[in-house]
Parts: sequence; C-alpha cells; structure tokens
Amino acid sequence: MTTETSRGRPVGSGTAAGPAVRGDPVALIFPGQGSQSPGMGQLIYERSREARLAFEEASDITRIDLARVCFEGSAEELAETRATQPAVLTTSVAFLRAMRERLGEVGRAIRPRVMGGHSLGLFSAAVASEAISFRDSLLVILERARLMSTFNEQRPVGMASIIGLTHDAVAEICRDATVSPADRVDIANHNMDTHLVISGDLSALERAMELARARQGKAIQLRVRVSSHTPLHAAQADEFATVIREVPIAEPTVPVVSNVSSQLLDTADRLRAEFEVQLRAPVYWAENVRAMSREGVTTFIEVGPGHVLANMVRRIAARSTAVALDDAREEPVPISVLPDPAAR
Repeated sequence: MTTETSRGRPVGSGTAAGPAVRGDPVALIFPGQGSQSPGMGQLIYERSREARLAFEEASDITRIDLARVCFEGSAEELAETRATQPAVLTTSVAFLRAMRERLGEVGRAIRPRVMGGHSLGLFSAAVASEAISFRDSLLVILERARLMSTFNEQRPVGMASIIGLTHDAVAEICRDATVSPADRVDIANHNMDTHLVISGDLSALERAMELARARQGKAIQLRVRVSSHTPLHAAQADEFATVIREVPIAEPTVPVVSNVSSQLLDTADRLRAEFEVQLRAPVYWAENVRAMSREGVTTFIEVGPGHVLANMVRRIAARSTAVALDDAREEPVPISVLPDPAAR
C-alpha cells in the first residue's frame, strides 16, 4: 500500500530518487469547479481502499457526508458551491491516492515533472506536491466556498463558455456588455485559443452571450452558481488572502504551474502569493499547458472527476498524450499510458 509521496521520492515507490533526476516527462493536472457530475468518484471508491479513506477523512474534517453528496446527490445539489468545492477536491485526492496505491501494487513508479490545476484544482495540485496538507486544503476550501457563495447570494452572478471567438473578440464583447462597475462581465478563463469563459453579473453575462451569438460564437451558461477570477471578487480575494496567510504551506516537492503567469510555483512563498490573488485573477489554461510542454512534459494525467482538462490538452498540445483517470473502467489508473521510469 502506498501513502502520500515522501519528499524526493517517486510516486508509488519506496526507493529514493537521485538528486539529479528532474522527473518523468509527466504532468498531473487537477480539475476545478464545473467538472462535477452525479456519481463522481463512486467507481474509484468501490475499487480502492485509499480512495475510501480519502472520502472518510474529508467527511470527518468538513462534517459533510461527501460520499453521499458525490454518489447520490443531484446535479442541483452538486452545483451548490459549498458542496461542490470540497467534493471536487476530495474526489481528486481520492483518485490521486488510488493511483499511487495501484502503482505500488504493480511495482511501478512515476515522478511528475510538474503539477497543474485549473482554478480550484490548484489546491489539489498543492496537496499532491505536499505543499499543503489534505486537512488544511479542505478547511481553506470551505472558507473559499463560503466567500464565493455569500457573494452570489448578495449579487446574482454566473459564468458562461464562449466558443469559436478569439480572446480579443471576447474582450470586446465584455466591454460592450458592461454597463457599470455594478453590472459588469469579464474574461475569467482562457481555456483554449477560441474557448474562453466569462464571468460576472447575470444581466451583463446574458448581454455578452447574446453579443457572442451575434458574432457566430457559441455561448453556454455553466452549471455553477458563482462568478470567479474577475475584479468582481477583489474584496473576497483580499479576505481570502488573510486566510491563506495563516495556513502552513511547505516548499512543494514538485513545482506547480501558476494559473496567472504560467511560471513555476516552486517555493512556498510563490504558491501562497498565487492563492492570495486567485479569486480575482484570470486563469490562462492554454498557456499553462504550453508552459508544461516547454518543461518537456509529453504525458498529461488528469486526476479527478471528468475529462475536460485532458480533452483540452489534446487540442492545445496535440503531440502529447493526455488521459483522464476518470475514464478508466478496468483499472483505477490506466497503467499502460504511464512512462516507465526505468526507461529514463
């Protein structure tokens, strides 16, 4: 049975790695809010002892029956931010632990070169890199969800995918749809070159969606009840920053790619600074993937519910291999796609 990675050791292995080894050409990538779906994590829960322990631990910490929420909750219940965020984080950590457990059973090991995470997924990546404990990440996420949910209760907001238009076109649409600081919409996520997510007040969001359709773009409102990654959340970001400053963060064992700058967050201070601005700063996922590719990554493994990130990677970095653990049916992790460390 494997446990959390020991510092300087490859995932799933009990032997120390040499100091000159940079890691396998692998990135573990973790999804964020919006990746949830009813029943998520149930298969991995049934097939992995480590996954079950992750759910039990998270439920004890959060005082939420996360197995029930994930396996029996409706799409409506899972869309509630206070449930969604700890549920996605827990499911991702359950997949991570199941992968490590299975690698140990078959005598395999990988040492990821970098970690990536989309928005909320950065916290899962920080757990995987041992920069923050699972317990602390859950407590932080509960506060993050509270801040975002409370904001939405006071001010109706939402998010929408805009597909088929460039960043410049969507930025212009957001400017045209924004009436005032109290009725605005902004780009929140640059997922791919012609796939962006906008976020803001519902009235401005709806105007922007109509403007996008008028330009022959596709506009789809997301099944989330929050806005995020825009200036709307400046006050919440400041409040969240005070929370993050009190959380123990260690030096990451594997660098995490910044959502904002796409640079490597390879120290505790850099990771903390990223979390402090996360709620108000856009996510540049397309550039994140390119940055990981520049680090020599050729295999991307999505660790968590769904396969949205893996699908995007296939389009952004077409020569890479991208696989989602949630797509596995016979194994908790598709072992065959992982590079063999012995071949380094």
